[in-house]
Amino acid sequence: MKNLKFLHVGITVSDMKETIEFYTKYFGFRLNMEGRFDEEFLRKRRMLYGLEDGAYSDFCILESPDGIALELFQFQPQLPSKGENGIWNRAGYTHICLKMDNIFQVYEKLKEDGIPFFFEPDFRGNPDEHWVFLKDPDGNLIELQD
Repeated sequence: MKNLKFLHVGITVSDMKETIEFYTKYFGFRLNMEGRFDEEFLRKRRMLYGLEDGAYSDFCILESPDGIALELFQFQPQLPSKGENGIWNRAGYTHICLKMDNIFQVYEKLKEDGIPFFFEPDFRGNPDEHWVFLKDPDGNLIELQD
């Protein structure tokens, strides 16, 4: 397994354009590619996607400055979001984490733009390490660390 490399995290979103803007504006991701999984593609892979006939998905790859990618999907038809916070004691993914140079500067910029946080940047074990949590436009949790 010495050639193992982490490639991407997949996230279903309700508004592709809004999500692309969020991750590019605040975290420096860049749009790497866009495409569509048409009805035929999804029908052939029904066991994986579990969607009814007629469904399709636009998708894109956003790449972080250090090469980690987010694969975003916007399905049609869409199911409504549950609107709940991640449940930490339930099995499954809880959040992504982004490391940055100046968490306080990013925190202030996001707050100015009306992005809510769960708490202000706080110490993470020693005085030089801080962390904070926020949500992306669809409510997916993001941890920021410096």
